[in-house]
Amino acid sequence: MKLVLINPRNPVSLYGDYLWQPLALAYIAAATPPGWDVELIDEQCEAQVDYEHVEADLVGLTAFTTQAPHAYRIAQRLRARGIPVVMGGIHASMLPDEAARYVDSVFVGEGEAVWPQVIADFESGNLQPRYTGPTDATNMIRPDRSIFAKYRYAYASAQTTRGCPMDCSFCSVTVFNGRLFRMRDVDDVVAELASIPERDIILVDDDLNGFSRKARERCIALFRAMTAARLDKQWITQVTINFGDDDELPRLARAAGCAGVFIGLESTDTKSLTLIRKDGTSQRRGVPYYLENLARIRRQGIGVVGSFIIGIDTQDMSTIADDILAFADDSELDGFNPTILTPLPGTRDYARFDAEHRILFKNYPDDWERYTLAFPVTHHDKISGAGLMRRYVQLLQYFRPERIVERYWRTHDTVSPEAAWHAFLWNRVWSNYGLRSGVFRQSPLASTYPADVRPAVPDRPVKPSLPLDTIATFQPSLREDSSRR
Repeated sequence: MKLVLINPRNPVSLYGDYLWQPLALAYIAAATPPGWDVELIDEQCEAQVDYEHVEADLVGLTAFTTQAPHAYRIAQRLRARGIPVVMGGIHASMLPDEAARYVDSVFVGEGEAVWPQVIADFESGNLQPRYTGPTDATNMIRPDRSIFAKYRYAYASAQTTRGCPMDCSFCSVTVFNGRLFRMRDVDDVVAELASIPERDIILVDDDLNGFSRKARERCIALFRAMTAARLDKQWITQVTINFGDDDELPRLARAAGCAGVFIGLESTDTKSLTLIRKDGTSQRRGVPYYLENLARIRRQGIGVVGSFIIGIDTQDMSTIADDILAFADDSELDGFNPTILTPLPGTRDYARFDAEHRILFKNYPDDWERYTLAFPVTHHDKISGAGLMRRYVQLLQYFRPERIVERYWRTHDTVSPEAAWHAFLWNRVWSNYGLRSGVFRQSPLASTYPADVRPAVPDRPVKPSLPLDTIATFQPSLREDSSRR
């Protein structure tokens, strides 16, 4: 029998610009009993999929919120051909009743432990309308990476922890994976990493290092074990800002092959960090704490991609874009992840904004495609949606092509060549998005930008002929626009 697992395309992504393997589907493949042929269709890597010719006995769909409407359309096409569909993932887990209108069965939560029962029920003709997976298991199975062989990814994916000890108001991770911070056995992680043929790996943990002493000690043991194993891997991951509280964790991580970390910094003012319930130290110390820790991490040769949110109620909307871009310059961030505050289903932000009647687009499920984190979907007392979007476009100027090349070489020369390459891969995705969206039209170099923005993994960027500090840093200011809302 044949199981087809589908990762729908994100409506804001650029075909072929997808960086890493969708690991959740590899866990489902590994949990599928013997006797089944498992195939992956990853729309992020395919120009077009003809579902009229997809052959399957059973289909498994996953989706983030912005992918959900497209996932439902795929399900309807397959079910019209008599192929049953099971849908899981974070959106279906947050809104199982909605998902149930479009599929034969909804899977809520983590899938590995219960998936064999789904298959058994299907084989006996007794597929249930809903299944729920537990979130208290600590022993994760090894994913079946054979399903990725048909595609080319920049990174192989692996996972060493699940859950997040924080409880940020905008994030659905704790609803889906729980606040219980589950850490895999160190030796098992190292053995799995050694078995991955690719050199570049992303550890998709939502928070690799956690906050407790136990989590820190486990991180130290993991990094030392990875170093001792001589894995010859370069890897990136997500950490919290306390990763840089001292030199030890970054130093050991770098020795183990860490080239870059993604950190959710979220805002440059402590009031906003308090509102979204960021960790206590960040709330108290804010920007000075960030600057100290980021510098400490980068001194060890690890690049940093910093993520920020605009549209938090307590932010000064007249200066927020300028403030974030100034912080990016002051901290010499190697990469950047700009987002607009978006109340995702299942989060406290969604409950609050909904109760306050501030959600602008509620024609669900179609309007979920607007919930991209790059489009205003809520009413803000201090700024119009158009004004907030203008500030977002201002943030995107960070990714003008000549600027991401300049940042590559700055990171190459001051942090490490490995850090530069991995940050460049991230920044290039956003640069391609900006080119496709036309947000660089005001740039003095706009006429030189490529018309064809289909991404390809490039050779090392050519070093600019001018000194790096003389390259134009054009960033349109919106300060004068603050009164027009």
